[in-house]
Amino acid sequence: MWSTRLIVLGLVRWLGPVHGYLVRREIDSWRMPGVSEIGAGSIYHALKKLTADGQIEVVATESVDDRPARTTYRITARGEAEFQRTLREKLWEVAGSDDPFHTAWSFATVLTPAENAAMLRQRAEVLYGRIESVTVLLAATSPEFTEGAEASFVPPHARALLKRQTDLWNADAEWCEDTAGRIESGDLALGPDPDADQAAHWRESIRSERFAEESAQWHSVFE
Repeated sequence: MWSTRLIVLGLVRWLGPVHGYLVRREIDSWRMPGVSEIGAGSIYHALKKLTADGQIEVVATESVDDRPARTTYRITARGEAEFQRTLREKLWEVAGSDDPFHTAWSFATVLTPAENAAMLRQRAEVLYGRIESVTVLLAATSPEFTEGAEASFVPPHARALLKRQTDLWNADAEWCEDTAGRIESGDLALGPDPDADQAAHWRESIRSERFAEESAQWHSVFE
């Protein structure tokens, strides 16, 4: 996954020479959505793949006492170029959401109105719980680094990103509550699954649209 590769490459660039255990420790300390969940297996896989691609290189492999050997890495010129390219590409890109809820909601008519409303209110409750957890974290940490207080330090740019995430969760939760209310009031009628006549009508419509598209493509070939 590109995000894991970018994080691992960026941390080797930042902390290097560094071994995988310290990369993992640093990622765990971030406590940021989508980052802290990266497992050790993914980190070490990324280190091996980045090494194979020539973006990082092995500095040394050593063992202390009876502990397993640790390999230390540093970024290469090729890795620096790739890091700079990917970083800018992803910061400037405005990508669509990959939340599985968006896909599943396409088939919301399979559920009864009561179940849809209950599901949406449950989703809102979970989202508000996440907002509360992050809010507590921000209140308990500081944007200023002080010696010996690493565990309570969250840098300003990370705090800003966490605030962005809580804003997104809050907007999602409010939409869920509003949509649940509309379903319960009858303002939003999701309706049952399509019957045989409706399904036949949709199939014919899709065929007609596909035929029009294919005709346009063939027409452009012979122009």
